[in-house]
Amino acid sequence: MDESIKIALDALEKGRPKDAISILEPMVDEALDDEADILVYLGIAYVQTEQPEKAVEVLEKAENLVEEHCVLSMFLGRAYRTLARFDEAEDELSRSISLDPETPEPYADLGWVLYKKGEYAKTVKTLASACETFPEDLDIRSIYALSLYRLGDFTAAAEQWGLMHRQEPEFMAAISNYAFLMLTLGRSYEAAPFVGRANTLAPDDYRSLILLGELRFQSGEHEGARECFQKVLEQDPENVEALSRLAVLYHHLLNKTACNKYLEKAATLVGSAPESWRGMCYALSMIGGDEDFINCLINWTRVDPTSAAPWVALAKQYDRMGKLEYSRNAWRVSFELREYVKIFCDACGSEERLPYDETVGFDIYAHRICHNCGETIRMPVGLAAF
Repeated sequence: MDESIKIALDALEKGRPKDAISILEPMVDEALDDEADILVYLGIAYVQTEQPEKAVEVLEKAENLVEEHCVLSMFLGRAYRTLARFDEAEDELSRSISLDPETPEPYADLGWVLYKKGEYAKTVKTLASACETFPEDLDIRSIYALSLYRLGDFTAAAEQWGLMHRQEPEFMAAISNYAFLMLTLGRSYEAAPFVGRANTLAPDDYRSLILLGELRFQSGEHEGARECFQKVLEQDPENVEALSRLAVLYHHLLNKTACNKYLEKAATLVGSAPESWRGMCYALSMIGGDEDFINCLINWTRVDPTSAAPWVALAKQYDRMGKLEYSRNAWRVSFELREYVKIFCDACGSEERLPYDETVGFDIYAHRICHNCGETIRMPVGLAAF
């Protein structure tokens, strides 16, 4: 039996989980299921062959036979995650980390679980120190950056994608996300080389085409932008992002008929995907009336209730409209979701993130002193939108 276990373990280590299963399953069937190691290895093999139900069955059994075991908890957590049993997954992965904090894998798994639960602030808190402990781990840093984005902290998210690009220059996710965030921040000059690289690596990918179209649009190349967005629609006629951008493009070209056509089609397609509402909000911020834009932002908050990004945009829009009490309430929700207040100093360009305590609150109209340059930061203008 010991020799068979060694062979099965060797198969697992060499990436042959099916071979391990063929060895281990008969051992369990032969009433040797009191052997915890057999159950653990079999559970790992089931996870690796995407059989989460079977993995949960044997790993839960193993958990009852042994003391706390970091590897067992990690793979049981992964199996729970695959089955969307996120609370149980969080418990197991947290246990795995507490048992062995020097292993990076469960941090990434836990980050994905918290992200799926919509607990973006908790994800950021959980992974911030992990990024320092495991600076080379792209999985951990990617989830960290995605969570910062959902909190509406685009500059912090961009910094993380930039770090990943410097670490892995061909990492497509880093290239495309950094380019997207630079374009969102209106920094097209910085975005340009990344947009070019994305279109070299994946010229037919819809994300590369949208990035190129947006860059061309911001550069005034309207015909080139239109071609890019039309190519996206050839691949996916119901792509809200491309439809909304075409609506904005035709608005700038003073073609009201085409603008309305694309905008109306986009409006019929937005559903439960937060990014589709972001696209619609982008369009209405450029071409819609104030109330249309507000209603779109409110819908975005409903489909992505734990994301701070739409609340920050809502606060800024209410402020522009002079609806100060509405603005104050939207800022408060964004602070609660972020669990910090982000302040920007226009004098020196520095950012500061202050911990937010719901019991104390935060006065958005009290001016602040920049800790970097000592200048006065006038509020609420100093509340960072991105």
